[in-house]
Amino acid sequence: MPKLILNPESEIVIFFGPRGTGKSSLMAHFVDEYLKTQGAQRWELSDMLIREENAERKTPLSFPTAPPIYSNTKYKLKTRAGAPFEPLPIKGNEIGINIEGADETYKALFPAPLIALDEAHREFCSKGENLSNGQLEFFMECRHNRIIMLLAAPRAVLINKDIRASGSRFIEPRKRIDKFDNFKRLYQSTWHCREFTDTSTIEEYIATNGKSGGFIETEYTHNGNVRELYDGYAFKKHFYPKDGKEFET
Repeated sequence: MPKLILNPESEIVIFFGPRGTGKSSLMAHFVDEYLKTQGAQRWELSDMLIREENAERKTPLSFPTAPPIYSNTKYKLKTRAGAPFEPLPIKGNEIGINIEGADETYKALFPAPLIALDEAHREFCSKGENLSNGQLEFFMECRHNRIIMLLAAPRAVLINKDIRASGSRFIEPRKRIDKFDNFKRLYQSTWHCREFTDTSTIEEYIATNGKSGGFIETEYTHNGNVRELYDGYAFKKHFYPKDGKEFET
């Protein structure tokens, strides 16, 4: 059995680094690898958890029809069997735990999901602000619902401090090396990374502007064309005027 790329119980992974270093493509690789190697088992886990919950409910909950994967960007994925797969859409402000009496409401997610958010610093409140109680509780307790989260941002410090405090792994791609065949088709990508496995080392790395140690060097390799998995220009609509408005001259 291949080595699992993500903790099968629960994990938060934060990818960071300036544009062009490969953080979005590496996250796409993680999503693709997860679907092919862990998706089926995690789908079974989701079903099992729902069955346990349904035993105590009058009205049973429905079951996911595919491995529960949520994302704020589109991925062009295929299952291990080669069938097309599309993640469920989600935004950061839809993620949290519904607390009775609170003003905020959040989506009820299937258990044991994978959640992938690119440009994650835009999806939650700014780095100096506190998360809402429902979101703070979500990040502090996400292990209980077997949640795996992937977040990507240009700099680790842009991720809200409450989220960083709950992050279990931080990955900074430093360089991506692509290999092409004789027809100039991309067939393999390798990311050379710095990886941090606890919050204290990443906070020191942030405070010293990347001059401290505390990281290990890791590599990840994708066989195939990773560019086909995601839209590298997915956020271009942010630059267009709203419908009914026009470009300014």
